[in-house]
Amino acid sequence: MPNELNDYPGRIAEIELNESAGICVEQIDDEITVAIASVVGVHFQVTADQALELSRALAVAAANAKKYSAAAEA
Repeated sequence: MPNELNDYPGRIAEIELNESAGICVEQIDDEITVAIASVVGVHFQVTADQALELSRALAVAAANAKKYSAAAEA
């Protein structure tokens, strides 16, 4: 994971999306907080099950995007 910190409990990762936006994931015990910061910041908490579902969805989307990119380059 980009800029992975792994200093549990606390901040797990900070992912820079561009110069003015990023995502931060923090965890303490069973509380997972996701913060999306840009012009307007959004903070929300998810359960462990919701975090796994989000992770799986992002993994599927990433795999599909890589396949698309590879096909476009061919």
